Amino acid sequence: MEIFKGKTHHDFVGNLPKFSVFSGALVLATILLVTFKGLNFGIEFAGGSEALAAFTQPTPVDDIRAVTNEVGLDQPEIVRYGFQDEGRYFIRSRTRSLLAPAEIDKVKAAVVAKHGEPKIWDASDETGEQIRVRFETTVTKDELQASAAESGIAGITVGVQSQGANPIYLLQMPSIRQRLAVAFKAKFGETFREIERMESVGSAVGSQMREQGALSLLYAMLGILLYVAFRFDARFGPGAIVSLLHDVTITVGAFALFGWEFNLQIVAALLAILGYSVNDTVVIYDRIREISNNSTGKTMGQIINQAINECMSRTIITSAVTLVSVLAILIFGGAVTRGFAAAMTIGMISGVYSTIAIAASVTMVIDRYFAKNASAAPAAKPAGAARP
Repeated sequence: MEIFKGKTHHDFVGNLPKFSVFSGALVLATILLVTFKGLNFGIEFAGGSEALAAFTQPTPVDDIRAVTNEVGLDQPEIVRYGFQDEGRYFIRSRTRSLLAPAEIDKVKAAVVAKHGEPKIWDASDETGEQIRVRFETTVTKDELQASAAESGIAGITVGVQSQGANPIYLLQMPSIRQRLAVAFKAKFGETFREIERMESVGSAVGSQMREQGALSLLYAMLGILLYVAFRFDARFGPGAIVSLLHDVTITVGAFALFGWEFNLQIVAALLAILGYSVNDTVVIYDRIREISNNSTGKTMGQIINQAINECMSRTIITSAVTLVSVLAILIFGGAVTRGFAAAMTIGMISGVYSTIAIAASVTMVIDRYFAKNASAAPAAKPAGAARP
């Protein structure tokens, strides 16, 4: 199927300086944005909490947000989950714990007053909601439960971490899940069913996940570099990698510019963008190789222009069809998938541009470099090196 009648003869290679300036400006802007403004990391990377609250009927989001604000969640984000009539909502916040240090001190004072100073009092849990306690003397679980309750803080439970003459107990302080459930029950009564799921991510885990996300992108690009270099030759690999770096950078720059949440969904979208972009690039590279094998007397620039022009209809058709699907998710998919669809939309547009403007052009520059070195090699031999 062809969109254009007859062959097109656009001089893409001739516009390489303009493409280079434009792309360089976008990449530089992204670097500045990420450096000085930063990314709006989601709870997977920055730490925080995510709860899935279930109601028996649809509930106004503003009413849910009012309750979460009263509980003390930091800038809670409320997103409808599932079908309209399900009454299920995601509650996301940067808050990892609602427990104040004064509450921990109050519990310790009540425990010390009843049982004396414990041998172990470890409240180093990142959320502060779990405290390890051990005594020199024998203290039963029920006794510790009773003394903790005297602090006046409701919802404290006691568990056993290790048995023995002097066991190690775990004091479980009131969690975000418990506080939300109590607050929703008080506000909505029987309309509130339960907190179906609760997840919390600490800052240390978030940092580790950021590192793993970056490594996944790096490994993907290294794998693509090896694949392109093996399937074609060393001249083509750098162009593919530069174009992929361009696509990822531009997509990340858009998220930094608009302050959209950057989470694991976006990392998945970036990996999908890498696959989509390299597929388009490989098609152009295949056409370049075919023309090179069947033509003589043409420069690499002329071959690249011919290859891109001949693949123009295919590129537009496949990209447009895929873009329609992604736009449908962006418009109708709801808030949960909006970030993923936005990243895919930007990455796909950038991928088409980078295949035409960057990948093939970098290949031409590499080819000229190899040709220059090859022509200079014979002249570099010393005069006395001739065979006798």
